[in-house]
Amino acid sequence: MKDVGLRDQKKLATRRSLAEAAFELAVERGVDGFVVEDVARKAGYSRRTFANYFSCKEEAIANSFALDNFRRWEDRGDFSPEHHTPLSTIELFIRRSFSINKLIRLNRLISLSREHPALRLHVTGVLRDVQDFARLGIREEFGSAYPEEYYHVLIGAVFGAILPVLDESIEVRLPSGNEPDGADNAFDDYMAIVFAQLRKGFN
Repeated sequence: MKDVGLRDQKKLATRRSLAEAAFELAVERGVDGFVVEDVARKAGYSRRTFANYFSCKEEAIANSFALDNFRRWEDRGDFSPEHHTPLSTIELFIRRSFSINKLIRLNRLISLSREHPALRLHVTGVLRDVQDFARLGIREEFGSAYPEEYYHVLIGAVFGAILPVLDESIEVRLPSGNEPDGADNAFDDYMAIVFAQLRKGFN
């Protein structure tokens, strides 16, 4: 079992390196300014290794946002389901997962996506993967205490409010990294409004 764990960690590290290299190249050169071979070379791997993890450079760029950072249900400190509802649990998940650094990365990915629909598609797909992970985590915590449909509706409502930020159909200023310390976080303000509205309909 230990060998399997180490092998998984190595795969995750490779995936992370490739995704980060792709993102850095996209920022430096633009999405059209490099090819897959450049990503593999920058990360220190072969073109074949890249193909084992990603189908294209856009998928790799988008995955620099998610990676393994959302897969940490165990890092919840003193969290206990007895003291939370599914709604308050997903609020905690969102607030901990969408850190300032994550929002800065998302902002940059949105900027890169404006002229590259293929990248936007992959970024949206990554957020949908996070959505599925959140739904499965909530269901695992609360199980049959709520009907199955409840989890789909709850997670759909929360992430349904996040996706319009990505496609810019609603204007929510994401941090760029150039704000002074202590600057207001518009995304946090927006999510506070979202959860305030959801608390009126979800228990």
